[in-house]
Amino acid sequence: MEATVETTARRIGGGQQGQFVDPPQPVVPPTLSLPLINEPAQANPPAETMSVGALEYLIGTWTNQNIGASGRGGPENPFSYNLMTLPQSPTADPSDPTQSPFGYILKSMSYYEEITFSAIHGTAANRGGTGSQISHALLYEQRVYISDGPAKDMLVHFENGIWGFLTPAAQELGPYGDGDGDGDGEAAGLQTFGTVPPELPYNIFKQISVPHGNSVLACGTVGASPVQQGAPMIGPPPQVLPAGSIDTGVYTRQSVQNLNPVYAQNPNQPLMDALVVSLPIKQFVQLDVNSDQGGGAVANINYEQERADVTQYYATYWIEDTGNGQFDQLQYSQTIMLKIPIVLKPGDAPTEITFPHITTNTLTKVPGSGVLVGKN
Repeated sequence: MEATVETTARRIGGGQQGQFVDPPQPVVPPTLSLPLINEPAQANPPAETMSVGALEYLIGTWTNQNIGASGRGGPENPFSYNLMTLPQSPTADPSDPTQSPFGYILKSMSYYEEITFSAIHGTAANRGGTGSQISHALLYEQRVYISDGPAKDMLVHFENGIWGFLTPAAQELGPYGDGDGDGDGEAAGLQTFGTVPPELPYNIFKQISVPHGNSVLACGTVGASPVQQGAPMIGPPPQVLPAGSIDTGVYTRQSVQNLNPVYAQNPNQPLMDALVVSLPIKQFVQLDVNSDQGGGAVANINYEQERADVTQYYATYWIEDTGNGQFDQLQYSQTIMLKIPIVLKPGDAPTEITFPHITTNTLTKVPGSGVLVGKN
């Protein structure tokens, strides 16, 4: 018979409901010094670092670090905000903690994270018969932790996925390219046939796998010369408040639901604040993707479809050069549109309300990771 191990650990609602923690002990912050992805070493073929287009600027590991002498930007005081809505039953009784006078609550806070983008020793070809499309991809892995409030230093989100850069090409001859030229396809090579198909209007994509049971494919376009001079002009997100007839007073009041109402009303404000204290931005690369274009889509498990249906995803990434030519500052703003059935008043039938779930952050590249080749 196996021995039973006694433990004081239990599951609590922290960063996410049901985390396994040891209540007598303090929460220990994570160690964010190592990359989240370790690509297997292979000298030949080399990693695809110079064929991924503008995605090369993402390669490396990024974390929240203090910016200059500001004392801000690191895990204790990041330039970030997470604006998130959760459905909760309505009531007119403010003393009932299980319910909400608005039919929903917020779980909004600042956060810190680690994200690694890793180049792969190969590509993926979409063969079309007489022409091909080559996907030059990066893998990414992300961990997100709460920086303030009751669940400080607890994991609140994790995901992984792919960023891809698409280029047209003639189709490879045979399964491996027919390297010996005799037409039997028995040797790997570079022989092709047919014509190169026309380049499609969307040449980058972000593919996201989210542990809530959501998958996202968002597409965008980036030019052959993506570097822009100066600093990016970052304004408010296109939509912050929910659409429809619903009370939004909780967005403007400070509470455990909403630790920074200023950021809740403009989640891009921390990005703008970071640009004020950072070294002058000399140049930047901007990546925009949207699930509503280029054949993108969102898929959700049935529970999420009924209660918090993700209908759209769009994001902007700014990779910025603070003067050393290495583009070592990363800012992003991403929005997930959530369609949630809200009971506005007790006894009413649910009304579907669309809430923007917005996350923004300013990150610094870990020194020595993802050094750009020939870009400075």
